[in-house]
Amino acid sequence: MLESIEKKLVEKPNKKDREVVIVFPFNTETREIFLIQEYIHTYDRKFWKFVSGGVDKVDKDIITHAIEELAEEVSMESSVFYHLYSSERVFGNRPIHYFIAENPMIMDNPPENPDTDFITAVKWVNLTGFQEMLDKQELLWDQGTMCALQAFRKYQ
Repeated sequence: MLESIEKKLVEKPNKKDREVVIVFPFNTETREIFLIQEYIHTYDRKFWKFVSGGVDKVDKDIITHAIEELAEEVSMESSVFYHLYSSERVFGNRPIHYFIAENPMIMDNPPENPDTDFITAVKWVNLTGFQEMLDKQELLWDQGTMCALQAFRKYQ
């Protein structure tokens, strides 16, 4: 029994087991959310998605990961971060933590992004534009888009 427990003790979780942070950069004045289109090598295609990344540093908390993902992925920073929602590990899914970054600004000296996927487009969209993207299936109906709709609701 001790051997099976020791196998589970790891300093850095396996990539498939890591938690995920998703950040919704949100402009509170225009009521728009920031989306990125990313080419993902694994699927050999582009997807519209949210700023996101794996929780891969054991010495940092979840909100620090979210702040770093915003900086690394889109060179933005925000002085106001809110935790919106966290899902639990259910049926093998990874826990996901959702954050809102209010009124983010472009950084002067952003950190380098270690990710190998490429951002091919970015845009700010209001609620109507977001719903149109869902209708056209440019965005998938999933937990992330449901949480994004909740973010829009928070600022209406």
